[in-house]
Amino acid sequence: MGIMKAAAVKGIIPARNKVKELRSNLFRLMTETATVMEERFGEEGLTAVAEVFRRLGGQDGQNMKDRLGLEENLRGALDAWLIIGHMMGSKIDVTWTSDNRVETDHPFCPQHESFRKAGKMYCEAVCWPYVEAVAKGIDPQIEMEVPKPATAEEACTKALVLKAPSDE
Repeated sequence: MGIMKAAAVKGIIPARNKVKELRSNLFRLMTETATVMEERFGEEGLTAVAEVFRRLGGQDGQNMKDRLGLEENLRGALDAWLIIGHMMGSKIDVTWTSDNRVETDHPFCPQHESFRKAGKMYCEAVCWPYVEAVAKGIDPQIEMEVPKPATAEEACTKALVLKAPSDE
Protein backbone atom coordinates (compact mmCIF):
# COMPACT_ATOMS: atom_id res chain seq x y z
CA MET A 1 0.00 0.00 0.00
CA GLY A 2 1.36 3.44 -0.89
CA ILE A 3 2.18 5.94 1.81
CA MET A 4 -0.62 8.34 0.81
CA LYS A 5 -3.18 5.53 0.69
CA ALA A 6 -2.07 4.11 4.04
CA ALA A 7 -2.26 7.56 5.65
CA ALA A 8 -5.70 8.24 4.17
CA VAL A 9 -7.07 4.87 5.34
CA LYS A 10 -5.91 5.74 8.86
CA GLY A 11 -7.52 9.19 8.64
CA ILE A 12 -4.22 11.02 8.33
CA ILE A 13 -5.08 13.38 5.51
CA PRO A 14 -3.36 16.77 5.23
CA ALA A 15 -5.78 19.68 5.70
CA ARG A 16 -4.99 21.02 2.23
CA ASN A 17 -6.05 17.70 0.67
CA LYS A 18 -9.27 17.65 2.72
CA VAL A 19 -10.15 21.18 1.61
CA LYS A 20 -9.34 20.43 -2.03
CA GLU A 21 -11.52 17.31 -2.01
CA LEU A 22 -14.37 19.10 -0.24
CA ARG A 23 -14.26 22.00 -2.70
CA SER A 24 -14.23 19.61 -5.64
CA ASN A 25 -17.24 17.75 -4.28
CA LEU A 26 -19.16 21.00 -3.67
CA PHE A 27 -18.51 22.22 -7.22
CA ARG A 28 -19.62 18.88 -8.63
CA LEU A 29 -22.75 18.95 -6.46
CA MET A 30 -23.71 22.44 -7.60
CA THR A 31 -23.10 21.63 -11.25
CA GLU A 32 -24.85 18.25 -11.21
CA THR A 33 -27.84 19.64 -9.32
CA ALA A 34 -28.38 22.26 -12.00
CA THR A 35 -27.76 19.75 -14.79
CA VAL A 36 -30.22 17.15 -13.49
CA MET A 37 -32.91 19.70 -12.63
CA GLU A 38 -32.65 21.26 -16.08
CA GLU A 39 -32.73 17.87 -17.82
CA ARG A 40 -35.78 16.73 -15.88
CA PHE A 41 -37.77 19.95 -15.50
CA GLY A 42 -36.33 22.45 -17.95
CA GLU A 43 -36.46 26.12 -17.02
CA GLU A 44 -38.73 25.36 -14.07
CA GLY A 45 -36.02 23.10 -12.64
CA LEU A 46 -33.42 25.86 -12.93
CA THR A 47 -35.83 28.27 -11.24
CA ALA A 48 -36.12 25.81 -8.34
CA VAL A 49 -32.32 25.49 -8.13
CA ALA A 50 -32.02 29.29 -8.04
CA GLU A 51 -34.53 29.44 -5.18
CA VAL A 52 -32.55 26.88 -3.17
CA PHE A 53 -29.33 28.86 -3.60
CA ARG A 54 -31.12 32.15 -2.88
CA ARG A 55 -32.41 30.76 0.42
CA LEU A 56 -29.00 29.37 1.37
CA GLY A 57 -27.29 32.65 0.50
CA GLY A 58 -29.70 34.69 2.58
CA GLN A 59 -29.13 32.44 5.57
CA ASP A 60 -25.36 32.45 5.07
CA GLY A 61 -25.27 36.24 4.76
CA GLN A 62 -27.20 36.69 7.99
CA ASN A 63 -25.02 34.10 9.77
CA MET A 64 -21.83 35.81 8.59
CA LYS A 65 -23.12 39.16 9.77
CA ASP A 66 -24.00 37.73 13.19
CA ARG A 67 -20.99 35.47 13.72
CA LEU A 68 -18.25 37.53 12.11
CA GLY A 69 -19.61 40.96 12.96
CA LEU A 70 -19.76 42.10 9.34
CA GLU A 71 -21.17 45.60 9.14
CA GLU A 72 -24.48 46.29 7.43
CA ASN A 73 -23.00 48.23 4.54
CA LEU A 74 -21.34 47.81 1.17
CA ARG A 75 -17.96 46.98 2.73
CA GLY A 76 -19.57 44.27 4.88
CA ALA A 77 -21.22 42.70 1.81
CA LEU A 78 -17.94 42.80 -0.11
CA ASP A 79 -16.14 41.23 2.85
CA ALA A 80 -18.70 38.39 2.84
CA TRP A 81 -18.05 37.80 -0.87
CA LEU A 82 -14.29 37.82 -0.32
CA ILE A 83 -14.55 35.37 2.58
CA ILE A 84 -16.67 32.95 0.54
CA GLY A 85 -14.46 33.37 -2.51
CA HIS A 86 -11.30 32.63 -0.56
CA MET A 87 -12.89 29.58 1.07
CA MET A 88 -13.88 28.26 -2.34
CA GLY A 89 -10.50 28.95 -3.96
CA SER A 90 -11.53 31.85 -6.21
CA LYS A 91 -9.21 34.63 -7.23
CA ILE A 92 -11.02 37.97 -6.92
CA ASP A 93 -9.93 41.42 -8.09
CA VAL A 94 -11.83 44.28 -6.44
CA THR A 95 -12.40 47.70 -8.02
CA TRP A 96 -14.29 50.45 -6.22
CA THR A 97 -15.93 52.50 -8.98
CA SER A 98 -17.64 54.86 -6.52
CA ASP A 99 -18.57 55.07 -2.85
CA ASN A 100 -21.76 53.13 -3.68
CA ARG A 101 -20.43 50.57 -6.18
CA VAL A 102 -17.73 47.93 -6.14
CA GLU A 103 -16.94 45.46 -8.92
CA THR A 104 -15.45 42.01 -8.47
CA ASP A 105 -13.67 40.34 -11.34
CA HIS A 106 -12.68 36.69 -11.20
CA PRO A 107 -9.40 35.86 -12.95
CA PHE A 108 -10.02 32.33 -11.64
CA CYS A 109 -13.31 30.85 -10.51
CA PRO A 110 -13.36 27.11 -9.79
CA GLN A 111 -17.16 27.00 -10.11
CA HIS A 112 -16.83 28.50 -13.59
CA GLU A 113 -14.36 25.72 -14.39
CA SER A 114 -16.88 23.12 -13.21
CA PHE A 115 -19.63 24.68 -15.33
CA ARG A 116 -17.30 24.90 -18.33
CA LYS A 117 -16.45 21.20 -18.06
CA ALA A 118 -20.18 20.41 -17.95
CA GLY A 119 -20.67 22.47 -21.12
CA LYS A 120 -23.13 24.96 -19.63
CA MET A 121 -22.77 28.15 -17.61
CA TYR A 122 -25.19 27.68 -14.70
CA CYS A 123 -24.14 30.98 -13.07
CA GLU A 124 -27.69 32.41 -13.20
CA ALA A 125 -29.18 29.40 -11.41
CA VAL A 126 -26.44 28.64 -8.89
CA CYS A 127 -23.88 31.33 -8.21
CA TRP A 128 -25.72 34.61 -8.82
CA PRO A 129 -28.77 33.90 -6.65
CA TYR A 130 -26.51 32.71 -3.84
CA VAL A 131 -24.06 35.61 -3.79
CA GLU A 132 -26.78 38.21 -4.30
CA ALA A 133 -28.68 36.79 -1.34
CA VAL A 134 -25.49 36.76 0.77
CA ALA A 135 -25.06 40.48 0.05
CA LYS A 136 -28.71 41.20 0.88
CA GLY A 137 -28.33 39.16 4.07
CA ILE A 138 -25.64 41.64 5.07
CA ASP A 139 -27.50 44.75 3.88
CA PRO A 140 -30.96 44.56 2.26
CA GLN A 141 -30.32 47.83 0.36
CA ILE A 142 -27.59 46.22 -1.73
CA GLU A 143 -28.26 45.09 -5.28
CA MET A 144 -26.08 42.88 -7.43
CA GLU A 145 -25.38 43.65 -11.06
CA VAL A 146 -23.52 41.56 -13.62
CA PRO A 147 -21.74 43.95 -15.98
CA LYS A 148 -19.92 41.05 -17.66
CA PRO A 149 -21.58 37.61 -17.63
CA ALA A 150 -19.42 34.52 -17.78
CA THR A 151 -18.52 32.96 -21.10
CA ALA A 152 -16.92 29.60 -21.74
CA GLU A 153 -13.57 31.42 -21.82
CA GLU A 154 -13.90 33.81 -18.87
CA ALA A 155 -15.59 34.01 -15.49
CA CYS A 156 -17.98 36.87 -14.81
CA THR A 157 -17.62 40.31 -13.32
CA LYS A 158 -20.19 41.10 -10.64
CA ALA A 159 -20.92 44.38 -8.88
CA LEU A 160 -22.40 45.27 -5.53
CA VAL A 161 -24.38 48.49 -5.57
CA LEU A 162 -25.77 50.28 -2.54
CA LYS A 163 -29.18 51.56 -3.54
CA ALA A 164 -30.40 54.48 -1.52
CA PRO A 165 -34.09 54.31 -0.56
CA SER A 166 -34.75 57.09 -3.13
CA ASP A 167 -33.27 54.87 -5.91
CA GLU A 168 -36.17 52.42 -5.67
